[in-house]
Amino acid sequence: MKTVKRIAGTIGFILIFLLILSEVSGLVMHKQIEGRWNMTAKVAGFYNEEPDSFDVLFFGSSHMYCSVDPAVFKEETGLSSYVFATQQQPLWITYHYMVEALKTQHPEQLVVEVHMAIETEDYLDEGTNHSAIDPIPMSENKLKMIAASVPEGERRYYVFNIMKYHDRWEQLEKEDFVRTFKKATDPDKGFVRLTEISDEVVWEDVSAVTESKVGTQKNMEYLNKIIDLAEAEDIPLLLFKSPSNATAEEKMFYNGVAELAEQRDVPFIDFNDTKHYREIGLDIEKHFYDQRHLNEAGMKKFVPYFSTFIMQ
Repeated sequence: MKTVKRIAGTIGFILIFLLILSEVSGLVMHKQIEGRWNMTAKVAGFYNEEPDSFDVLFFGSSHMYCSVDPAVFKEETGLSSYVFATQQQPLWITYHYMVEALKTQHPEQLVVEVHMAIETEDYLDEGTNHSAIDPIPMSENKLKMIAASVPEGERRYYVFNIMKYHDRWEQLEKEDFVRTFKKATDPDKGFVRLTEISDEVVWEDVSAVTESKVGTQKNMEYLNKIIDLAEAEDIPLLLFKSPSNATAEEKMFYNGVAELAEQRDVPFIDFNDTKHYREIGLDIEKHFYDQRHLNEAGMKKFVPYFSTFIMQ
C-alpha cells in the first residue's frame, strides 16, 4: 500500500510540476499579439472558434494569409473559412497544422498554398519555428511537429520553451500576464491585411516554363502526407500557388508539385502565368505589397476568381 501511495504521490507531483512549468512557459513566451502581424493571437484565436464552424480551411505560409480574406470569401461564396497559416511555414508544419485543425473542425474543403515547396533545407531558422510552434497547445501532435521541425539537440527549447525565453522576465508586460488573446477570436480569421503598394515589383512571364524540379525528399514526403490526411478524413483537397510573381526557377518547383498532384489525382492550380493574371485583373503597379505578396487590393481581385475553382 505504501508503494502504491508513493507512486501516486510521485505521479501527482510530476503532473503539478508540468502544469506549473507550462503556465510559466506561457508567461515568458515571446508573443506576436499586436498589429497585423499578430500571429500568436491568430493561431490562438482558432482554438476559441466553435467546433465544426468552418466550411473551408486554408493552410500555408504568408503567401496564404495575405491572399484570402475569409470575410471577402464568404461574400463571394456564402462559405465560412479560417486561414490557419504562419509566416514561412514549411510543409511539415502545414501538415501538423492540418492535423491540429481537424481535431475540432470538419470542413467540406481543405486548401493548401504550396509556396514552401521551393524550400531546400530540412530545418528552418528558430524564429520561423517558434512563431508557428509556440502557440500550439501541448499534445502528441505538437511533439511530432517539433520532432519534424527541429534538430534533435534543440527540441527541448520547444517542449519547455521557458529554456528559450528565461531571460524575458524584465521585459514582461501586463498582456504577458493577462493573455487575453488566449480567450479571444481573431476578427480577421487568420487573414493579414497588407494595404501598402510596392513600386519595386518585377514580373516575368513564366508561362512557357515546362521543366520540373522535385523538392527535397522531406518536402515531397510531407506533401504526400498532406494528401494522405485529406484522403483519410474523406475531405476534398485543393493545392494551389497564389499569385506571387514567380521566377522561372520557382515555377519549376511548382511544376514538380503539379506532377505529384496529377499522380495522386489531386487538383492543383498555379496562378502565376499570363492567362491567370489577365483573367484575375492583376496589375503589378497596384496589387502587390512587395515582390511576393498580394496587398489587400490584389486580394480583392484574386478571391472572386479563386472562389470559382473552390465552388467547382
